[in-house]
Amino acid sequence: MQAYRAYFDEGKFVPVEPVRIEEGSQAIVTVLDFPIEATKSNGVNFRQKVALKKFREAMRNSDPLPPEFDEIMGQRVNITRELDL
Repeated sequence: MQAYRAYFDEGKFVPVEPVRIEEGSQAIVTVLDFPIEATKSNGVNFRQKVALKKFREAMRNSDPLPPEFDEIMGQRVNITRELDL
């Protein structure tokens, strides 16, 4: 029997470290009673993952940019080009 740390995200268990599990392996899943978002493991900040997930969802649900956006972005100043650095 081998134990792996993981968190549950969008209907799937995501291992904290890469694992190799043989196809068809049986598993016993124990769900801990504290969220992993409040901890830091292997240099991965799970609060940042949650924030990124919220940002992506907000981007998916936002309205498209107005047509003027490309025109405005085309007029931006490029300091390197303008000052010949």
